Amino acid sequence: MRSIPIRFFLLARGFLANAYGRFAALVIVAGVLIAFLVREEFISWFGWSAVPLLGWVVVVLFLANGMPHLLKRWPREMAAALLLAVAASIILGTIAKPGAFYADESMGGRIGELMARWPSEWDGYGVTFIQYALAGLRAALLLVLAVAVVQPGAARKAGALTGVAVLWAAVTCVAVSKAAWVQLNEWAEDFAARRRERKAAALAATTETATAAASAEQETEIRITGGELAVEDTALEDSPLIAGANIYGSTNGHQEISESDLFEDDELEADEELASPVEAVQAGDAEVPPFVWKLPSLSLLKSASGGGVSKSEIEATGELIVDSLHQHAIEVSVDQVRIGPTVTMYGLKPGWKGSGAKPGAQRVRVDTILNREKDLALALASPNLRFEAPVPGESVVGIEVPNENPMPVTVRSVMDSEGYRAAEEKLYLPAPLGLDSGGQPAIADLTRMPHLLVAGSTGSGKSVCINALIVGLLMSRTPEQLRMVMIDPKRVELTPYAGIPHLYTEPVVEPERAIVILRSLVQEMMGRFQQLQSAGVRNIATFNEKSTTKMPYLLILVDELADLMLTGANEVERLLVRLAQLGRATGVHLVVATQRPSVDVVTGLIKANFPSRISFSVMSQVDSRTIIDSPGAEKLLGKGDMLFLPVDKAKPGRIQGAFLSDSEVEAVVKFWSEYECPELPMLEVNVEEESGASDVDLAGDSHFDNAVALAKTQRTLSTSLLQRRLRIGYPRAARLMDELEEEGVVGPGEPGKPRQVVLSQ
Repeated sequence: MRSIPIRFFLLARGFLANAYGRFAALVIVAGVLIAFLVREEFISWFGWSAVPLLGWVVVVLFLANGMPHLLKRWPREMAAALLLAVAASIILGTIAKPGAFYADESMGGRIGELMARWPSEWDGYGVTFIQYALAGLRAALLLVLAVAVVQPGAARKAGALTGVAVLWAAVTCVAVSKAAWVQLNEWAEDFAARRRERKAAALAATTETATAAASAEQETEIRITGGELAVEDTALEDSPLIAGANIYGSTNGHQEISESDLFEDDELEADEELASPVEAVQAGDAEVPPFVWKLPSLSLLKSASGGGVSKSEIEATGELIVDSLHQHAIEVSVDQVRIGPTVTMYGLKPGWKGSGAKPGAQRVRVDTILNREKDLALALASPNLRFEAPVPGESVVGIEVPNENPMPVTVRSVMDSEGYRAAEEKLYLPAPLGLDSGGQPAIADLTRMPHLLVAGSTGSGKSVCINALIVGLLMSRTPEQLRMVMIDPKRVELTPYAGIPHLYTEPVVEPERAIVILRSLVQEMMGRFQQLQSAGVRNIATFNEKSTTKMPYLLILVDELADLMLTGANEVERLLVRLAQLGRATGVHLVVATQRPSVDVVTGLIKANFPSRISFSVMSQVDSRTIIDSPGAEKLLGKGDMLFLPVDKAKPGRIQGAFLSDSEVEAVVKFWSEYECPELPMLEVNVEEESGASDVDLAGDSHFDNAVALAKTQRTLSTSLLQRRLRIGYPRAARLMDELEEEGVVGPGEPGKPRQVVLSQ
């Protein structure tokens, strides 16, 4: 008897001897290899385009292996089938995957995107008509070509091939020209960046040479004549100072020099009179030395995955809203739909009571729709519905319904958008917040706010928002343009940024030292005012335009205001209010966050001086009114869902905040921490004030000294007298009386009688 291996071998040989068997074996082997080796790559590259394209390949291989005569008989039909398969892939390349709303992922995979989109490179925040037209014309051209291959006479008579081909070629030429122009600009920017780096390296080498020459006691006579610097040393006169570097002067008698004053090209003119490199290095006590900064790449951040709602879900939800209100005799129609990453806003247009819009008929009242909030929540099985009545600029009532499959939003997805790139060039301090209710990027300019108050419950996304704001600025602004002061009493949120060159001082974690730092920042702000006054300008923007020495913006971040208020409420409030009132002109901006939005933390003075506010999910309507002066924040979904109330708008807008992981923060911090850059000036803190900060009772009342002065003029002191003279309330006057007793100013009191003043007059 034959063994089992021999019988299996004979069976396989007989199977492969047949043409159909060989083809089946080839298909099985190819399927196994794709499934185990390149499954992810295959799905990413082909997607559903594999069905028409690989279907055509399988048919051709089958005919070539088993029935080659049919392949010779039907060459035109097979070519037309290939054109139809490619046209199907183009159509699939224009359709987003289910659950990938606003994402650059199509049903056709990368092959379908390449055939449908190249070279216009669609982004995920809006497709123009010309891009859809280009893809449609490509598919139409292939369909016409398929007809022309099968029936060339009919296609020539119709003349459609020529018209479609000419139009498609014109649109393609425009798209190719745009892509080529963008690529040329990128090459030009890269070339300019490399050129500046070479110039900076040459300047550093020249500076070292000049310093060595000075140490060898070369006699260099530098004189200032007519406000210009001149060189009398022939050895240094030929030194090639390179353009692209900023040389800053100081106030010690040396004149300020910048690249606009010294350099115009790689080589200097023979008649130009320049300062010695020795003088340039020695000038300035705390100025930033010449340096070319390089910003981190967006590759350090993560892209967003797919998600969102489909059109069928939107239509079903809209019909359910209309039917639910109709059951309560409320006629409405869905006039518009705005799809966001987390919620979808349905714009309801009120109908008419009775039998339509006849003379004398009444329209459905808005309050009638709002009163059916619980009925709609029951019908939609969603407890978190938010009404906006009316939608600003629209004659509709907006109802925001949470999406069943929310779309993740990342910092990179916001910074990759065209809207952010345009804002980055125009705004001084662009901060990526997330995507609004219409799916568009939400970017805020901190210089226009000019101060931001962030509040929300624990776990609502408050700290992630602060981190996203910081990382967005670190990705777009250098330490010459922006310096930061971070105050983090919780010791966990802002401490990872220690070591980056943007910090004006190390992250502050002690509440007592935080108050000292705030006092130093007030002194820094007043010093900037004196500098602006000396330059004869009104604000920092005008100063930076006219002056060669640039003044960096200063951003102060406080992650937990409640901890500071517990330490010294009156002093913290006074310092924050003073910085907020006077800081805008000098480029000082504040971002203050708290998880306890109560009136003793977010006081009236703080609210009045922080006009821009962000509210995340809170526990009650009272907290929502404390932050944004209106209800609605108590109905937010959490996980970055926020209401943003800028200074220039009357109503808050809903935004899904951008998510930022710890690994992304570590990557950006690592880039800046390992960046080899010159030593930058730091915040000057009064050593005596800092050392004596722990001895001062910061939690004491600011009216204590006034109460002591009043007690010196009286023989007896009562609580009512403190109320009248100091113009304060009874609880505060009673606390002051207790403090005066503890300090030995007044004696113990009896109910209903004034206290005897013990302090000598």
